[in-house]
This record gives sequence, structure tokens and C-alpha cells, in this order.
Amino acid sequence: MRTSMTERRAWVIGVVSILAIGLGTFIAFSIPKFKGLRGVYNLSADLEDAAGLQPGNEVRIAGVKVGKVTSVGLEPDAARIEMEIDGDIDIPSETLLEVKLKTLLGQKFVDLQFPESFLGGAAAGEDPADLTSGFLSGGDLIPLDQTKVPFEVYQAASEGTDALEAIDKQALRTMLRVLGKTVGTSKEEINDALIALDRAGDVLGGKSADITRLLRNLEDVTGTLATNDRELDNVLAGGAGVLETLAARRASTSSLLAAADDLGRTLGLLIQAARGSISVGVGDLNSILVTAEGSLTDLEAALAELGPAQRLFGTPLGFGRFTEGHVCAVTTADTCAPEGTPDSPGFPVKGRQPASTKGAS
Repeated sequence: MRTSMTERRAWVIGVVSILAIGLGTFIAFSIPKFKGLRGVYNLSADLEDAAGLQPGNEVRIAGVKVGKVTSVGLEPDAARIEMEIDGDIDIPSETLLEVKLKTLLGQKFVDLQFPESFLGGAAAGEDPADLTSGFLSGGDLIPLDQTKVPFEVYQAASEGTDALEAIDKQALRTMLRVLGKTVGTSKEEINDALIALDRAGDVLGGKSADITRLLRNLEDVTGTLATNDRELDNVLAGGAGVLETLAARRASTSSLLAAADDLGRTLGLLIQAARGSISVGVGDLNSILVTAEGSLTDLEAALAELGPAQRLFGTPLGFGRFTEGHVCAVTTADTCAPEGTPDSPGFPVKGRQPASTKGAS
């Protein structure tokens, strides 16, 4: 019996559909194996220890999940983790990695921390490529000096146990006894000290803004001094040189000061000696002025007569040889006459009479 074309076609369609569904299911389960199809890339990081990380733990940036841990392995000097990061996330090469606690039950996550300079520049609108030396790409490794793991409780317990074992128990008991006695005898002082400390805390709490401002100003001053330390060194060096010069010339300076002291003392003595002479001179001058004041009337009368006398004396000067006789008459009471000839009469002589001319005629 022959199979109809419709029945044969339905069988073929069923087989093809089953094969297509199987192929689609295989491709769907195989997509996670092809990272390029999932849009992720791999990064590695070295840690001091695994810190309890497990595959599947989240990788976050600023609290946002950007990937996951895929494996945790061992290296000779570190624990190495492999991570898958979303392909649209660019991570600067200076990024720090820190393992943090996600839940109280001990689940961890990886926190990627961008540099502050990168975040500030990007927020200001600068090109992110100019704010880093480069971005991490698939297969890159974050080195050990850029990673940090949390301090686990078991580590604290282990280190604390070692510290307790190293304590000298006898010394500890002695210290506790001494401390007990001290506290017992000084409880009032300790109470007063705690009360004063509490008051000081209240005062400081009320002045926190001022203290903060003071510390900030102190930081600025310290920065200024650190910037100008070379100038301060030069100033101090110059001051040291001046002091050395003064020390070297201390003897000369002392001699100069002693000589100046002697000079001042001598000037004082001279002033005291001259003070008496000045006093005597002032007294004589006073006497002269008193005498002059008493003779002022006589002086005025003499000056009044001096004018006519000067005119009388000057009048004969216009009459030739009469001047000589006038002078002779004024200067002496005796009669005086000129000697000589008319051509050479000569000068009058005191006490001699003129020669007689009667016999000659």
C-alpha cells in the first residue's frame, strides 16, 4: 500500500523540527562557553590569600555588579583569581582590588576601586583616556601590590593566641596587684580626673569647628614652611654668620665701648669745668650791661654833640694850609706857626713862634 504524499511530508517536517529544537537547545547551552558572544573579557588578580573567595562571587565597581569570579587558584607566591568583566566596562590599569565581606555569613565579593584622580577628572568632563596610562584588556593581571584582602577573625584569634602565650604571667599578676592597690587608694583622684576629662571633652566638642579650622591653618603654615625651607635655612645661616662675626670681634667691640665710656666721662668733666667759666663770663657781661645802661644818657649826649663837632672839623679842610693851623690849635694850647718859605712852608711845630718879617722888609 502506498504512503500518501501528505503523510510523508508530515513525517519529514516532524523530524526536521526535532533536529532544529535539539540544535537550538545545544546552541543555547553552548553560548556561555563563547565569551565573545556573551560580551565579557577575562581579568586576573594576585592576592595574599584566597580570603574565602569562591567561583561565582560578584565583582563590583562602586556597588554595581560588573562581573563575577570564575576560578580561584594558587601561584608560587600568591593566590590568583580569574574574573569575567562585562565588555562595556573600561578599567584603568591603576585600579585597586579589595576583597570585602558581603554578608554576615561570610560571603565575599570583589570591589574594584578606580583612582580618585580618574573619577574627579571624568566627573569634570575630561577625556578618560587622558586620565590613565591605559585600560586593562582581556588576559591582563592586577598585581599583588594593588590588591587587598580583609583581616579574618581566625587570623586575629591566631595572632592573639601567640601574643597571650608570650605574656609573662608572673609579671602580669604583679602588675594587676599594683594597679588594684593604686586604684583603691586613688579612686577619688581618678574620679575627679575622669570628671575633668568629661568636661574637657564637652568643651572640645563645642569647639570642634574652631579646632578644625586651627588644624587646617596649621597645615597651611606647615606647608608654607616646608615650601620655603631653603629660604629659612639661608636666613638662619646668615644669622649664624653674623653671630660668629660678632663673637670674633667681641674684644674690639668691648674696647670700643670702654673708650666710648671714657670719652663720655671726660666730656662730663669738661662740661662741669666750663660751667664755672661760663657762669663768671655771664656775670661780667651782666655788670657791663648794667654799667652801659647807667651811662646811656651820657652816651646819647656825646653822640648828639658829635655831629656839630664833625662839621666844624670838616669845614677847614676846604681852606688849604689853614687846616694845619686849625689842627695845631685844636691839639695844643700853645701858638704854632708853619716854618719854611712860601714855596715850601713846612708843617707847624709845637711851641715855636713864627719867624719875624719886619727886618726883612
